[in-house]
Amino acid sequence: MRTYSYDQVLRDVKDVYEQITGRQAPEIDITQPHYPLPRGYNAVALVQSEINQLNMWLINSGVSGRLSRSPTWAPPAEIYETQEAYVVNLELPGLGQEDVKVTQTNNIISVRGSRRFKRGNEEEEAVYHSSERLYGNFERLFPLPENVQQERIRNKFSDGILQITIPKAKVDQSWVSED
Repeated sequence: MRTYSYDQVLRDVKDVYEQITGRQAPEIDITQPHYPLPRGYNAVALVQSEINQLNMWLINSGVSGRLSRSPTWAPPAEIYETQEAYVVNLELPGLGQEDVKVTQTNNIISVRGSRRFKRGNEEEEAVYHSSERLYGNFERLFPLPENVQQERIRNKFSDGILQITIPKAKVDQSWVSED
């Protein structure tokens, strides 16, 4: 099992806290511990033991998949073709255009983003009993057909749907003879 540095542990704990609560993590001053260990305790072994227990809880509860930095879910897509274009619609409820990044590289459209947990009303101390929504990073890749105008691809975000319109290239058929 890989061991973590103390700094990495603090960064990971801060990330998990912010993703679960949706709030900024409090700053921690490691030179002024709130609860110093009594003499004779092996601090490294104690911290590693706590990390191991937390990891087991995250794995067993299913939370670890939702907190991963790698893509943890994929928004459903609908892809169709008209005479003028190919259209990709992605369902992204609860997200805004600022939460999503669309890029094009090597004839592939990449859609990446992240959905973070947000508590209902900040004034209320809500206790969640269940959540079936997926949180964390997502990524979808769509290869482009050869007959498209890549420089004219358009994105539109409306009502939780990202629509990517990929115009088709105009085919010059003037050389085709009509018989």
